[in-house]
Amino acid sequence: MGLIKAAIQSIGSTLSDQYLEFFTCDSLGKEVLVKKGAKKMSRGGNKGDAEVISSGSHIAVPEGTALLLVDAGEVTDFTTEAGMYTWDASSAPSCFGSSGFLDGAKQSIADLWNRIKAGGEIPMQQRVYFVNMLEILDNKFGSAAPIMYPDPHFGMIDLRLNGTFSFRIENPVTFFKSVVGNVADDYKRSELADQIKTEFMQKISEALNKLGSVDKIVYSHLLAEQTRLRDYMNQALDDEWLEGRGMVVISAAFGGISPTDEAKVKIRDYDDIIFLEKDKRRAAINYTNKMGKGMEAAGSNQSGGGFGGMFMGKMAGDEIGKEAFKSLNEDEETSDRGGQPEGWTCVCGATGNTSKFCAECGKSRASQAPWTCECGAQGNHKNFCTECGKPKPAPAECKECGWKGEAGAKKPKFCPECGKPIE
Repeated sequence: MGLIKAAIQSIGSTLSDQYLEFFTCDSLGKEVLVKKGAKKMSRGGNKGDAEVISSGSHIAVPEGTALLLVDAGEVTDFTTEAGMYTWDASSAPSCFGSSGFLDGAKQSIADLWNRIKAGGEIPMQQRVYFVNMLEILDNKFGSAAPIMYPDPHFGMIDLRLNGTFSFRIENPVTFFKSVVGNVADDYKRSELADQIKTEFMQKISEALNKLGSVDKIVYSHLLAEQTRLRDYMNQALDDEWLEGRGMVVISAAFGGISPTDEAKVKIRDYDDIIFLEKDKRRAAINYTNKMGKGMEAAGSNQSGGGFGGMFMGKMAGDEIGKEAFKSLNEDEETSDRGGQPEGWTCVCGATGNTSKFCAECGKSRASQAPWTCECGAQGNHKNFCTECGKPKPAPAECKECGWKGEAGAKKPKFCPECGKPIE
Protein backbone atom coordinates (compact mmCIF):
# COMPACT_ATOMS: atom_id res chain seq x y z
CA MET A 1 0.00 0.00 0.00
CA GLY A 2 3.00 2.27 -0.06
CA LEU A 3 6.54 2.75 1.09
CA ILE A 4 7.10 4.11 4.60
CA LYS A 5 10.69 3.05 5.08
CA ALA A 6 13.13 5.15 2.99
CA ALA A 7 16.55 4.17 1.53
CA ILE A 8 18.51 1.60 3.61
CA GLN A 9 21.95 2.78 4.65
CA SER A 10 23.77 -0.54 5.19
CA ILE A 11 23.70 -4.18 4.20
CA GLY A 12 23.33 -5.34 7.82
CA SER A 13 20.44 -3.09 8.50
CA THR A 14 18.82 -4.09 5.22
CA LEU A 15 18.94 -7.79 6.05
CA SER A 16 17.83 -7.41 9.65
CA ASP A 17 14.77 -5.35 8.75
CA GLN A 18 13.36 -7.69 6.10
CA TYR A 19 11.59 -10.18 8.36
CA LEU A 20 7.83 -10.19 7.74
CA GLU A 21 5.52 -8.86 10.42
CA PHE A 22 1.73 -8.90 10.86
CA PHE A 23 -0.28 -6.06 12.37
CA THR A 24 -3.96 -5.87 13.30
CA CYS A 25 -6.20 -4.96 16.23
CA ASP A 26 -9.29 -6.31 17.90
CA SER A 27 -12.52 -4.32 17.97
CA LEU A 28 -11.92 -0.92 19.49
CA GLY A 29 -15.37 -0.92 21.07
CA LYS A 30 -16.99 2.33 22.21
CA GLU A 31 -14.24 3.69 24.45
CA VAL A 32 -10.99 3.52 22.46
CA LEU A 33 -10.87 6.05 19.62
CA VAL A 34 -7.28 5.49 18.42
CA LYS A 35 -4.92 2.58 19.15
CA LYS A 36 -1.33 1.96 18.18
CA GLY A 37 -0.95 -1.29 16.19
CA ALA A 38 1.05 -4.14 17.72
CA LYS A 39 2.70 -7.12 16.09
CA LYS A 40 0.55 -10.22 16.29
CA MET A 41 3.25 -12.58 14.95
CA SER A 42 6.61 -12.41 13.24
CA ARG A 43 8.96 -14.64 11.28
CA GLY A 44 12.25 -14.42 13.08
CA GLY A 45 11.38 -11.11 14.75
CA ASN A 46 12.56 -7.66 13.78
CA LYS A 47 16.25 -7.47 14.75
CA GLY A 48 16.82 -4.00 13.33
CA ASP A 49 15.13 -0.76 14.39
CA ALA A 50 12.32 -1.52 16.85
CA GLU A 51 9.97 0.91 15.13
CA VAL A 52 10.85 0.24 11.51
CA ILE A 53 8.19 -1.79 9.70
CA SER A 54 9.66 -4.33 7.29
CA SER A 55 8.82 -4.20 3.61
CA GLY A 56 6.38 -7.01 2.83
CA SER A 57 4.72 -6.91 6.24
CA HIS A 58 0.98 -7.56 6.33
CA ILE A 59 -1.66 -5.36 7.99
CA ALA A 60 -5.26 -6.46 8.56
CA VAL A 61 -7.79 -3.64 8.82
CA PRO A 62 -11.07 -4.62 10.58
CA GLU A 63 -14.50 -3.27 9.59
CA GLY A 64 -15.34 0.11 11.10
CA THR A 65 -11.65 0.98 11.44
CA ALA A 66 -9.26 3.26 9.55
CA LEU A 67 -5.53 2.56 9.26
CA LEU A 68 -2.91 5.30 9.49
CA LEU A 69 0.78 4.77 8.66
CA VAL A 70 2.92 7.27 10.54
CA ASP A 71 6.54 8.07 9.74
CA ALA A 72 8.44 10.19 12.26
CA GLY A 73 5.14 11.56 13.57
CA GLU A 74 3.72 12.40 10.13
CA VAL A 75 0.84 10.52 8.49
CA THR A 76 2.27 9.12 5.21
CA ASP A 77 -0.54 6.78 4.13
CA PHE A 78 -3.97 5.62 5.23
CA THR A 79 -7.01 3.58 4.28
CA THR A 80 -10.63 3.64 5.41
CA GLU A 81 -11.50 0.32 3.77
CA ALA A 82 -11.38 -3.01 5.58
CA GLY A 83 -9.15 -5.80 4.27
CA MET A 84 -5.60 -7.19 4.20
CA TYR A 85 -2.77 -4.96 3.01
CA THR A 86 0.93 -5.47 2.29
CA TRP A 87 3.54 -2.90 3.06
CA ASP A 88 5.20 -2.57 -0.31
CA ALA A 89 8.50 -0.72 -0.36
CA SER A 90 8.38 -0.35 -4.12
CA SER A 91 5.22 1.75 -4.44
CA ALA A 92 4.18 5.23 -3.47
CA PRO A 93 1.44 5.86 -0.89
CA SER A 94 -1.95 4.73 -2.14
CA CYS A 95 -4.19 6.48 0.39
CA PHE A 96 -7.20 4.18 0.02
CA GLY A 97 -10.41 5.88 1.08
CA SER A 98 -14.08 5.86 0.16
CA SER A 99 -14.89 9.47 1.10
CA GLY A 100 -14.39 12.41 -1.19
CA PHE A 101 -13.22 14.74 1.59
CA LEU A 102 -9.96 12.73 1.86
CA ASP A 103 -8.64 13.99 -1.50
CA GLY A 104 -6.77 16.86 0.13
CA ALA A 105 -5.16 14.52 2.64
CA LYS A 106 -4.03 12.22 -0.18
CA GLN A 107 -2.22 15.06 -1.93
CA SER A 108 -0.46 16.27 1.21
CA ILE A 109 0.67 12.74 2.08
CA ALA A 110 2.01 12.19 -1.44
CA ASP A 111 4.05 15.40 -1.14
CA LEU A 112 5.47 14.23 2.20
CA TRP A 113 6.36 10.89 0.64
CA ASN A 114 8.38 12.57 -2.09
CA ARG A 115 10.33 14.57 0.48
CA ILE A 116 11.20 11.42 2.47
CA LYS A 117 12.22 9.57 -0.69
CA ALA A 118 14.49 12.40 -1.80
CA GLY A 119 16.21 12.61 1.58
CA GLY A 120 17.42 9.01 1.57
CA GLU A 121 17.43 8.81 5.36
CA ILE A 122 16.21 5.96 7.54
CA PRO A 123 13.15 7.21 9.44
CA MET A 124 13.55 7.35 13.19
CA GLN A 125 10.07 5.98 13.86
CA GLN A 126 7.41 4.11 11.91
CA ARG A 127 4.08 3.22 13.47
CA VAL A 128 0.70 1.75 12.59
CA TYR A 129 -2.40 3.35 14.13
CA PHE A 130 -5.99 2.11 14.00
CA VAL A 131 -8.75 4.73 14.23
CA ASN A 132 -12.26 3.85 15.42
CA MET A 133 -14.81 4.91 12.79
CA LEU A 134 -17.82 3.32 14.48
CA GLU A 135 -20.68 5.42 15.84
CA ILE A 136 -19.76 6.37 19.43
CA LEU A 137 -23.03 6.16 21.34
CA ASP A 138 -24.48 7.34 24.64
CA ASN A 139 -22.78 10.70 25.10
CA LYS A 140 -24.99 12.40 27.67
CA PHE A 141 -25.77 16.11 27.81
CA GLY A 142 -27.84 18.29 30.12
CA SER A 143 -28.43 21.93 30.96
CA ALA A 144 -27.06 23.13 34.29
CA ALA A 145 -29.09 26.33 33.87
CA PRO A 146 -32.43 26.87 32.06
CA ILE A 147 -32.25 27.45 28.31
CA MET A 148 -34.61 29.92 26.66
CA TYR A 149 -36.83 28.49 23.94
CA PRO A 150 -38.86 30.56 21.41
CA ASP A 151 -42.07 28.57 21.57
CA PRO A 152 -44.47 29.47 18.72
CA HIS A 153 -47.49 29.39 21.09
CA PHE A 154 -46.23 30.42 24.52
CA GLY A 155 -43.47 32.84 23.52
CA MET A 156 -40.07 32.77 25.21
CA ILE A 157 -40.03 30.13 27.95
CA ASP A 158 -37.20 28.65 30.03
CA LEU A 159 -36.60 24.92 29.67
CA ARG A 160 -34.43 22.39 31.44
CA LEU A 161 -33.41 19.53 29.19
CA ASN A 162 -31.17 16.50 28.91
CA GLY A 163 -30.50 13.77 26.40
CA THR A 164 -27.85 11.84 24.51
CA PHE A 165 -25.96 12.22 21.27
CA SER A 166 -23.64 10.05 19.21
CA PHE A 167 -20.73 11.02 16.98
CA ARG A 168 -18.37 9.40 14.51
CA ILE A 169 -14.85 10.15 13.35
CA GLU A 170 -15.46 11.04 9.70
CA ASN A 171 -11.92 12.11 8.76
CA PRO A 172 -9.34 9.96 10.60
CA VAL A 173 -6.37 11.98 9.34
CA THR A 174 -7.75 15.27 10.69
CA PHE A 175 -8.70 13.62 13.98
CA PHE A 176 -5.20 12.15 14.41
CA LYS A 177 -3.44 15.40 13.55
CA SER A 178 -5.69 17.75 15.52
CA VAL A 179 -6.67 15.71 18.57
CA VAL A 180 -4.59 12.59 19.18
CA GLY A 181 -1.05 12.94 17.88
CA ASN A 182 1.63 10.28 18.09
CA VAL A 183 0.35 8.46 21.22
CA ALA A 184 2.34 5.59 22.66
CA ASP A 185 -0.63 3.27 23.20
CA ASP A 186 -4.25 4.42 22.78
CA TYR A 187 -6.51 7.44 23.01
CA LYS A 188 -9.85 6.97 24.79
CA ARG A 189 -13.19 8.73 24.59
CA SER A 190 -12.94 9.82 28.24
CA GLU A 191 -10.06 12.13 27.31
CA LEU A 192 -12.34 14.04 24.93
CA ALA A 193 -15.74 13.66 26.65
CA ASP A 194 -15.82 16.81 28.80
CA GLN A 195 -14.72 19.04 25.95
CA ILE A 196 -17.26 17.83 23.39
CA LYS A 197 -20.12 17.89 25.92
CA THR A 198 -19.33 21.52 26.74
CA GLU A 199 -19.20 22.46 23.07
CA PHE A 200 -22.43 20.56 22.36
CA MET A 201 -24.30 22.47 25.07
CA GLN A 202 -22.86 25.78 23.88
CA LYS A 203 -24.38 25.21 20.44
CA ILE A 204 -27.70 23.67 21.45
CA SER A 205 -29.30 27.09 21.97
CA GLU A 206 -28.63 27.84 18.30
CA ALA A 207 -30.36 24.60 17.29
CA LEU A 208 -33.31 25.25 19.63
CA ASN A 209 -33.79 28.72 18.19
CA LYS A 210 -34.22 27.22 14.71
CA LEU A 211 -36.61 24.54 15.97
CA GLY A 212 -38.83 27.17 17.61
CA SER A 213 -38.60 30.23 15.36
CA VAL A 214 -38.11 28.53 11.96
CA ASP A 215 -39.84 25.16 12.25
CA LYS A 216 -42.49 26.35 14.76
CA ILE A 217 -42.14 23.28 17.00
CA VAL A 218 -44.04 23.50 20.29
CA TYR A 219 -41.75 22.63 23.21
CA SER A 220 -43.83 19.55 24.11
CA HIS A 221 -43.11 18.10 20.63
CA LEU A 222 -39.33 18.47 20.80
CA LEU A 223 -38.87 14.87 21.94
CA ALA A 224 -39.90 13.71 18.46
CA GLU A 225 -37.49 16.01 16.59
CA GLN A 226 -34.30 13.90 16.71
CA THR A 227 -33.50 14.24 13.00
CA ARG A 228 -33.85 18.02 12.88
CA LEU A 229 -31.88 18.42 16.10
CA ARG A 230 -29.03 16.35 14.65
CA ASP A 231 -28.95 18.37 11.42
CA TYR A 232 -28.98 21.70 13.23
CA MET A 233 -26.25 20.57 15.64
CA ASN A 234 -24.04 19.52 12.72
CA GLN A 235 -24.53 22.94 11.15
CA ALA A 236 -23.69 24.68 14.42
CA LEU A 237 -20.64 22.49 15.12
CA ASP A 238 -19.29 22.34 11.57
CA ASP A 239 -16.20 24.51 12.16
CA GLU A 240 -15.21 23.05 15.53
CA TRP A 241 -15.98 19.40 14.83
CA LEU A 242 -15.88 18.50 11.14
CA GLU A 243 -13.29 21.00 9.98
CA GLY A 244 -11.32 21.12 13.21
CA ARG A 245 -11.47 17.51 14.37
CA GLY A 246 -12.92 15.41 11.55
CA MET A 247 -16.01 14.51 13.65
CA VAL A 248 -19.75 14.66 12.91
CA VAL A 249 -22.91 14.23 14.99
CA ILE A 250 -24.79 11.06 13.96
CA SER A 251 -27.81 11.30 16.27
CA ALA A 252 -29.14 13.59 18.96
CA ALA A 253 -32.21 13.01 21.09
CA PHE A 254 -33.81 14.72 24.07
CA GLY A 255 -34.34 12.44 27.03
CA GLY A 256 -36.37 14.88 29.08
CA ILE A 257 -37.71 18.42 28.70
CA SER A 258 -39.36 20.35 31.53
CA PRO A 259 -40.32 24.02 31.84
CA THR A 260 -39.18 25.95 34.89
CA ASP A 261 -41.79 26.83 37.53
CA GLU A 262 -42.16 30.32 36.07
CA ALA A 263 -42.62 28.90 32.58
CA LYS A 264 -45.27 26.46 33.84
CA VAL A 265 -47.32 29.37 35.21
CA LYS A 266 -47.02 31.20 31.89
CA ILE A 267 -48.08 28.11 29.94
CA ARG A 268 -51.02 27.43 32.25
CA ASP A 269 -52.26 31.02 32.02
CA TYR A 270 -51.99 30.94 28.25
CA ASP A 271 -53.95 27.69 28.08
CA ASP A 272 -56.65 29.20 30.29
CA ILE A 273 -56.98 32.18 27.98
CA ILE A 274 -57.31 30.00 24.88
CA PHE A 275 -59.82 27.74 26.60
CA LEU A 276 -61.95 30.64 27.83
CA GLU A 277 -61.91 32.25 24.40
CA LYS A 278 -63.53 29.09 23.07
CA ASP A 279 -66.06 28.88 25.91
CA LYS A 280 -67.58 32.29 26.71
CA ARG A 281 -69.94 30.84 29.32
CA ARG A 282 -66.99 29.44 31.25
CA ALA A 283 -65.27 32.82 30.92
CA ALA A 284 -68.26 34.51 32.58
CA ILE A 285 -68.35 31.93 35.36
CA ASN A 286 -64.59 32.21 35.82
CA TYR A 287 -64.88 35.98 36.16
CA THR A 288 -67.66 35.66 38.77
CA ASN A 289 -65.69 33.09 40.78
CA LYS A 290 -62.57 35.21 40.80
CA MET A 291 -64.51 38.26 41.96
CA GLY A 292 -66.05 36.22 44.75
CA LYS A 293 -62.67 34.98 45.92
CA GLY A 294 -61.34 38.52 45.79
CA MET A 295 -64.14 39.79 48.00
CA GLU A 296 -63.60 36.95 50.45
CA ALA A 297 -59.87 37.67 50.67
CA ALA A 298 -60.52 41.39 51.10
CA GLY A 299 -63.04 40.72 53.85
CA SER A 300 -60.48 38.74 55.81
CA ASN A 301 -58.08 41.69 55.79
CA GLN A 302 -58.51 43.19 59.27
CA SER A 303 -56.90 46.46 58.30
CA GLY A 304 -59.68 47.11 55.82
CA GLY A 305 -57.26 48.14 53.10
CA GLY A 306 -58.09 45.05 51.09
CA PHE A 307 -61.42 46.42 49.90
CA GLY A 308 -59.71 49.43 48.39
CA GLY A 309 -57.48 47.20 46.27
CA MET A 310 -60.38 44.91 45.49
CA PHE A 311 -62.48 47.87 44.33
CA MET A 312 -59.76 48.97 41.92
CA GLY A 313 -59.42 45.43 40.64
CA LYS A 314 -63.20 45.22 40.23
CA MET A 315 -63.27 48.36 38.12
CA ALA A 316 -60.65 46.89 35.83
CA GLY A 317 -62.34 43.50 35.73
CA ASP A 318 -65.90 44.74 35.20
CA GLU A 319 -65.23 45.42 31.55
CA ILE A 320 -63.93 41.88 31.10
CA GLY A 321 -66.97 40.43 32.83
CA LYS A 322 -69.33 42.66 30.89
CA GLU A 323 -67.84 41.53 27.61
CA ALA A 324 -68.05 37.90 28.66
CA PHE A 325 -71.73 38.19 29.60
CA LYS A 326 -72.48 40.19 26.46
CA SER A 327 -70.84 37.53 24.30
CA LEU A 328 -72.77 34.89 26.18
CA ASN A 329 -76.09 36.62 25.41
CA GLU A 330 -75.10 37.02 21.76
CA ASP A 331 -74.31 33.31 21.53
CA GLU A 332 -77.71 32.44 22.97
CA GLU A 333 -79.43 34.76 20.51
CA THR A 334 -77.68 32.92 17.73
CA SER A 335 -78.96 29.67 19.20
CA ASP A 336 -82.52 31.04 19.28
CA ARG A 337 -82.22 31.98 15.62
CA GLY A 338 -81.32 28.40 14.71
CA GLY A 339 -77.52 28.73 14.85
CA GLN A 340 -75.01 26.36 16.45
CA PRO A 341 -75.23 24.60 18.80
CA GLU A 342 -78.66 23.15 18.00
CA GLY A 343 -81.54 23.75 20.45
CA TRP A 344 -82.02 26.67 22.78
CA THR A 345 -80.28 27.80 25.95
CA CYS A 346 -82.20 28.27 29.17
CA VAL A 347 -81.56 31.02 31.69
CA CYS A 348 -80.27 28.34 34.05
CA GLY A 349 -77.37 27.70 31.66
CA ALA A 350 -78.54 24.38 30.17
CA THR A 351 -77.84 24.24 26.42
CA GLY A 352 -79.18 22.11 23.60
CA ASN A 353 -82.81 22.09 24.71
CA THR A 354 -85.14 20.94 21.91
CA SER A 355 -88.54 20.78 23.66
CA LYS A 356 -90.74 23.61 24.95
CA PHE A 357 -89.37 23.21 28.47
CA CYS A 358 -85.80 23.16 29.79
CA ALA A 359 -84.49 19.66 30.50
CA GLU A 360 -82.67 20.94 33.60
CA CYS A 361 -84.96 23.37 35.40
CA GLY A 362 -88.31 22.94 33.59
CA LYS A 363 -88.72 26.59 32.62
CA SER A 364 -90.62 27.14 29.38
CA ARG A 365 -88.96 28.55 26.32
CA ALA A 366 -91.86 30.98 25.88
CA SER A 367 -91.04 32.56 29.20
CA GLN A 368 -87.59 33.32 27.89
CA ALA A 369 -88.58 35.04 24.67
CA PRO A 370 -86.75 38.28 23.84
CA TRP A 371 -88.10 41.29 25.72
CA THR A 372 -87.73 45.05 25.50
CA CYS A 373 -86.68 47.03 28.55
CA GLU A 374 -88.14 50.38 29.64
CA CYS A 375 -84.80 51.96 28.67
CA GLY A 376 -85.40 50.92 25.07
CA ALA A 377 -82.88 48.04 24.91
CA GLN A 378 -84.30 45.25 22.77
CA GLY A 379 -83.50 41.56 22.41
CA ASN A 380 -82.95 40.84 26.11
CA HIS A 381 -83.10 37.13 26.95
CA LYS A 382 -82.07 37.19 30.60
CA ASN A 383 -83.83 38.30 33.74
CA PHE A 384 -81.97 41.64 33.70
CA CYS A 385 -81.41 44.20 30.97
CA THR A 386 -77.91 44.07 29.45
CA GLU A 387 -77.85 47.84 29.12
CA CYS A 388 -79.32 49.30 32.31
CA GLY A 389 -79.59 46.24 34.56
CA LYS A 390 -83.27 46.63 35.35
CA PRO A 391 -85.18 43.40 36.12
CA LYS A 392 -87.38 41.75 33.56
CA PRO A 393 -91.02 43.04 33.94
CA ALA A 394 -93.54 40.62 35.44
CA PRO A 395 -96.14 39.26 32.96
CA ALA A 396 -99.47 41.11 32.67
CA GLU A 397 -102.46 39.33 34.31
CA CYS A 398 -106.24 39.79 34.14
CA LYS A 399 -107.89 39.46 37.52
CA GLU A 400 -111.30 38.79 35.96
CA CYS A 401 -110.63 35.82 33.69
CA GLY A 402 -107.09 34.85 34.74
CA TRP A 403 -105.42 35.54 31.39
CA LYS A 404 -101.63 35.97 31.61
CA GLY A 405 -99.36 37.64 29.09
CA GLU A 406 -95.76 36.75 28.28
CA ALA A 407 -93.08 37.96 30.60
CA GLY A 408 -91.38 41.03 29.27
CA ALA A 409 -94.13 41.74 26.71
CA LYS A 410 -95.74 45.18 26.60
CA LYS A 411 -98.60 45.39 29.08
CA PRO A 412 -101.96 45.84 27.31
CA LYS A 413 -104.60 48.25 28.61
CA PHE A 414 -107.40 45.71 28.18
CA CYS A 415 -107.53 41.94 28.49
CA PRO A 416 -107.51 40.28 25.05
CA GLU A 417 -109.76 37.50 26.41
CA CYS A 418 -112.55 39.26 28.33
CA GLY A 419 -111.97 42.93 27.48
CA LYS A 420 -111.76 44.01 31.08
CA PRO A 421 -109.22 46.73 31.99
CA ILE A 422 -105.90 45.42 33.26
CA GLU A 423 -104.65 47.23 36.31
